[in-house]
Amino acid sequence: MKKNERLDLIKNLVLNHDIETQHDLLQRLKEHGLVLTQATISRDMNEIGIVKIPSGSGRYVYGLSQDSGKKVVQKPTSIKSTILEISEKTEGLERFLYLTVVPGNSKLIKRYLLTDFSEQIFSLVVDDDSLLLIAKTQEAADFIRHEVRLWMQGKD
Repeated sequence: MKKNERLDLIKNLVLNHDIETQHDLLQRLKEHGLVLTQATISRDMNEIGIVKIPSGSGRYVYGLSQDSGKKVVQKPTSIKSTILEISEKTEGLERFLYLTVVPGNSKLIKRYLLTDFSEQIFSLVVDDDSLLLIAKTQEAADFIRHEVRLWMQGKD
């Protein structure tokens, strides 16, 4: 199977099934005759833009970041609103912001932050469920913190 066919299969599986983990996705792919490694599936998911989204049952499942075709019972949620928490201003660390996000969404949130605030960001470090942002100035950090709080309220 060619890579583009594999990516299409992954998209279809994510859209049509509640897949909670990469292991679940690997099992579904195995049912279609594909045996892949976790590393390969992780790269494919990043390339496609697969992130965790809330399902109708309150759990988080994989969905496409730019797609609203994933069947969810509840009101669609903005990906930006998957930010769960942002740090308060801390003395001595005024230019630092720490964000906690729904696991699997940090790379997409990083992309939004860099798109909207690239001139104000000195550095941005991410892992699976958090981001550490260092702003160029205290004023930039205050502005970004305010804007991210609006994202969290769905006012993006």
